[in-house]
Amino acid sequence: MKKLSLGFHYHVPGTMKDNALYTPGYQGRFIDALAGYCEQITCFLHRPRGGELEMLDYRIRSKNVRLVDIGPRTSVMHRCFHSGRFLKPFLKEAEGLDALLIRSPTPLLCPVAEGLRSVPSVLLIVGDHLRGIDALPQPFWRKEAIRLWARWNKWQQDRIAGQTLTFVNSRELFLDMKKKVSEIVEIKTTTLQSGDFFERDDTCQAPPYRLLYVGRLSRAKGLQDILQAMVILRGRGIETHWDIVGASEPGESIRRDLEKEAAKQAMQDRVVFHGYHSIENELFNFYRKADVFVLASRLSEGFPRVIWEAMASSLPVVATAVGAIPDYAGGAVRLAEALNPESLAGAIGQVVGQKDLRGKMIREGLRLSRANTGELVSGEMIRKIQTWLDFRRGSRVAA
Repeated sequence: MKKLSLGFHYHVPGTMKDNALYTPGYQGRFIDALAGYCEQITCFLHRPRGGELEMLDYRIRSKNVRLVDIGPRTSVMHRCFHSGRFLKPFLKEAEGLDALLIRSPTPLLCPVAEGLRSVPSVLLIVGDHLRGIDALPQPFWRKEAIRLWARWNKWQQDRIAGQTLTFVNSRELFLDMKKKVSEIVEIKTTTLQSGDFFERDDTCQAPPYRLLYVGRLSRAKGLQDILQAMVILRGRGIETHWDIVGASEPGESIRRDLEKEAAKQAMQDRVVFHGYHSIENELFNFYRKADVFVLASRLSEGFPRVIWEAMASSLPVVATAVGAIPDYAGGAVRLAEALNPESLAGAIGQVVGQKDLRGKMIREGLRLSRANTGELVSGEMIRKIQTWLDFRRGSRVAA
């Protein structure tokens, strides 16, 4: 069977350096995994703004991936109002593509999917921007403007999804969209590669027990709930240390607030911010030194890639029961209630205090993560796209 020539678009930028394509690790690993099943991948990506360059830390390894610069990553409103400018590179470079995979939500979804009529679009929907608006560090008027745009964008996205093959990365999205999308496939997106796994029998060997959070620093991630859970645990005689790996979002004051609260609780030496670290060895070393991975998201989301990464490092996980986490976690994650530090502390305390529970969680986490590497998931996606394209071509011939 002939391999696909696939286009890929998302609003996360990429850049060329030393004759190689660089992009953030989670996007780069996804592209590399897809490339193993394709003749060629053409990435239609924005040029980064100055402050974004340090986040473009992953070098694409596959030789069959090329970059098409579609212009600077300007504001969402600018890209929407001037979408014709950004569409031109797609039109110029689309010849020979079998399909264009668009990761969504993204501002240029509608103009690209409808303007590039010679190439069938396939959607990969990984979230709902409407759910996180209230947690944005923005004034009320701006939140309402964003909400208005997000509703319009979601309406356009659902309309286009109803006409094409659509992948979604959570059970919640699948159940919401299957009523209006006939060609819908539920998948588990992940950054894991076969060489990422680290096996150990147990963690939590001595206090203070090392908690780990990896991700963007945002109130929506419930970071303040984790700190309050640490205070509760200390009152129960369980001493913890918290490593926080990730960058602050623009306009977000959560790091300053956490530092102030940690000092107030005389825990400033137990809460350590490590900043952003690139994926692979630099990041995985944090997982491998931790005792418990904690994710206290307050809002619904897909299944976060950081949970897969933690499980692949034999790290027991405590997470709030939001989004796809209860659906995909199995026995590998101890669930807690969102917005409830007491529930979070109880779940962490159970993991720290029960060796048999930890062993079961570690074994199940390794099993689940091995079954959901990027290579496996990408192979499934490409096979589904190929089957859909073949059926589509056959239908046209028959007509």
